[in-house]
Amino acid sequence: MKTIKSIILLFIFLISLGCEQDVTHYDFEKYKFVSFIATQITVLETYSTDNGEAYPVYLRYDGSVLEEDFTVSVKITENNAQKDIDYKVENTTVTFKAGEIKSEPLLINIVDNLLNSDQERSLTIEIESVSNPKIDIGVGIVNQSNKSVTLKITDDECSETISIFNSPNLMSSAGNQTVIGTVTDSMVTLTGNLIDYGAFPNASLGITLTPTVEGGTAGAATFENYPAGTDNDGYVYEFRQNGSGTYNICAGEITVAIDVYYESGGSWVFWYTSQNVITIP
Repeated sequence: MKTIKSIILLFIFLISLGCEQDVTHYDFEKYKFVSFIATQITVLETYSTDNGEAYPVYLRYDGSVLEEDFTVSVKITENNAQKDIDYKVENTTVTFKAGEIKSEPLLINIVDNLLNSDQERSLTIEIESVSNPKIDIGVGIVNQSNKSVTLKITDDECSETISIFNSPNLMSSAGNQTVIGTVTDSMVTLTGNLIDYGAFPNASLGITLTPTVEGGTAGAATFENYPAGTDNDGYVYEFRQNGSGTYNICAGEITVAIDVYYESGGSWVFWYTSQNVITIP
């Protein structure tokens, strides 16, 4: 009889032990957890530029309602990503307000670095510590999950260089004229009807393309006062830059405003300003 009782008690104990290890049903009065909501996040590198704000990463709390705030500190490990080049972060501590199950966001500013990257860039963000010692890191009694999240930064740049402007059929927005582009080092020389003036079909202009960052795919388009040539009526022209110019290799586009001057009586006379967008059709 004692043996049967012992077996029954052992069976009840094993059942109760199994319940303790059941990771799908927790006693939230006894067990309290903090974890990341997601484990994998993919963000386009233009996110912060497009949205004007940092990307928010959230943590969650599972357990009985707490009447006091608590904080969670995280550690960021870079995987081919570099701080201030690929991302920026002001603080690695987030707060859970009393009674809340979702943290205030960890804010990651994604930097659009204008560089084409062949390597995957990501951050591993891992929970390092919790200010409340009664709260466990990760969800579950055993094999806790969601202790970290991987944030992958997706590149939006192309792999082209300014040689794409070395083309006999670039298009100028000034009158939708076809012009010829010739690339030498960092300069693109354009030849054709650049100012939509039929008597000057072979104007020329050399534009220097300077990337915003070394190796970047976008930047400034500039030129000094440029001797543009002579029109069919014998007038000599000079082009001068008006304002700032830009270029974007991935868009296949150069944007400049040209002040058109012609020589008369030994002096340069301003005629008009030609707004030009040079594109690859």
